[in-house]
Amino acid sequence: MNLIEPHRFTPLEAGSPTSVTLPGLHRNTHVDVMRINTGLVLAHSHFSAATRHEGDIRRPEDQLILAFNLSGRMLLIDPQGAAHEISGGEGWIIRSGGRRLQRIVEKGDGCSNLVIALSVSRLPPALAESLEPLLPQAAPFRRLCLPVPGKSMLETLLDGRTDPAALLRKEGQCLALIGHALEEIAAAPDHGPATGDPGLLIARVTAFLSDNLANPITISGIAQEMGMSHVTLNQIYRAATGMTVFQHLRSLRLEAAERLIRHTDRSFTEIAGECGFSDASHLSNAFRKRHDMTASDWRRQVRKKT
Repeated sequence: MNLIEPHRFTPLEAGSPTSVTLPGLHRNTHVDVMRINTGLVLAHSHFSAATRHEGDIRRPEDQLILAFNLSGRMLLIDPQGAAHEISGGEGWIIRSGGRRLQRIVEKGDGCSNLVIALSVSRLPPALAESLEPLLPQAAPFRRLCLPVPGKSMLETLLDGRTDPAALLRKEGQCLALIGHALEEIAAAPDHGPATGDPGLLIARVTAFLSDNLANPITISGIAQEMGMSHVTLNQIYRAATGMTVFQHLRSLRLEAAERLIRHTDRSFTEIAGECGFSDASHLSNAFRKRHDMTASDWRRQVRKKT
């Protein structure tokens, strides 16, 4: 049975992406891998549906794995013989401890996963110590409620850019996902995926909205990103914040516009477009509702005060 050790084909230099065709496997089975920094690796795996794939995989003892299923289905069997199906757009956090895991992808299924590997030694000591009770050796797999990253995040993570600013941005995106996963399992250490912590949901929705202020957004699209129905999303959101998702979005857009109006000389048309308003008139009307004055009057007033 083939043994694959991903660290052996991971580039040593940060920002050196490579595509690896795995030995003995179908030509359309490959892994696109990039080292973000010395302790953080991003990979996009592709397993062809044309044949059955079976083999063992072993990662360094120090690695913590966050895996998101993008398509198809993969079975991972841990050293205790328990089978874990990576499928359905689910996220998993795995602490293999350097032990072999058996991997099976059935013919006709195929599989594509986004994988983030982090060296535990790069975590703050208190957080690293908490991994043993959260992901003990006897149960190193946890299925997450954390949804697969949305299209916009996947596109930026997998855009192939390797300049220093892009690597810093990718590092932040990967660490944010790992942080959300650890928060989730810490919130429900004994009960599998946490479903009842509204704080995590609010944080994820807020981050998504902030990243997409200028883009067309629908409640169904946000709900899909969060892995729930739009009715459930709005119910939880209103109970936790007193606002619907779109009321919060309007508030975030206005706050972003306020910062640009206060600190730049950009035109109201430019600011409106960047912050998700249809035009300068729409922006000015929003200012009038919040501040009882137009955006231009508000700019003059804050400039006088400073």
